[in-house]
Amino acid sequence: MSEDAAGDRLAPGDAFAVLGNENRMAILRALGESGGTLSFSTLYDRVDVADSSQFNYHLDRMVGHFVERTADGYRLAGAGRRVVEAVLSGAVTERPTMERTPVDEACPYCGAPVAIEWQEDGVGVFCSECAGRYSRERAACGADDAGYLGRYPLPPAGVRGRDSEAVLGAAWTWANLEILALASGLCPRCSATVEWGATLCEDHDAGDGLCDACDGRYALSARVACTNCILETGGEPVVGLVAETELLALLTGEGLNPVNPASVHRMEAVHGDYEETVLSREPLRARYTFAVGDERVSLTVDGDLSVVERRREAADAGH
Repeated sequence: MSEDAAGDRLAPGDAFAVLGNENRMAILRALGESGGTLSFSTLYDRVDVADSSQFNYHLDRMVGHFVERTADGYRLAGAGRRVVEAVLSGAVTERPTMERTPVDEACPYCGAPVAIEWQEDGVGVFCSECAGRYSRERAACGADDAGYLGRYPLPPAGVRGRDSEAVLGAAWTWANLEILALASGLCPRCSATVEWGATLCEDHDAGDGLCDACDGRYALSARVACTNCILETGGEPVVGLVAETELLALLTGEGLNPVNPASVHRMEAVHGDYEETVLSREPLRARYTFAVGDERVSLTVDGDLSVVERRREAADAGH
């Protein structure tokens, strides 16, 4: 096996080659389900391999990276644990079916009922009346009469055993834990640093709905990419601001839990419907104002969504 510049880390091609065998995946799963260390004979008994020499060959191929050999036997290494977690989450093996279903939540823009459905790797949210947050063309399920409010990433395991209300709550929590990490400069997939950027719609005119030029409600759109892995995502500017202490204090001070809210609608009313003021184009500066109850927080950002000014005031105070 070759090694990359990191030293004893497997090169990506070698890592995929090691995992590209059902016997090796069976070994990893058996170790994962054991929750600890297994002797050679016990592990062999739990994996359906024709003979011990073949079993030993496949096991040796993983020792040192995916599996650790100890005095008591074998156990998962960190990399092996991540592989088993991905498999058991259903992310690489399952595609659940969840047709569009109404939930007891309201659109943050018009107050109309919303519905959710399972999409490729998450939960899509749709308004029954208004244009939503993004153009219908962005919805993975295709265009229809519903306004598209966005998608929350959620592994297939998040759908199992939950009704539609619980699925929406789980998706919100899962998504916002990821967004909090990204907004803190940390990739939720590999823990490397991320880089943020903002794009300004030069001809922005959302009126009472979506801008024809950019298909969004806000003039700025945010993009974030990991400096190490393939994670790249984006959305409205709020995705880069959710970890700001002032915004978190505003939410928690009004009894709102930004990670596990009792009402997704109340959180969406803050995270989804806020004021945007483009202060300058060169250099790019924009101010975002969030209001909860009688309090408001204004955050001014530059072109990479770094906050350059913070202000908290009463909701009826001037800007």
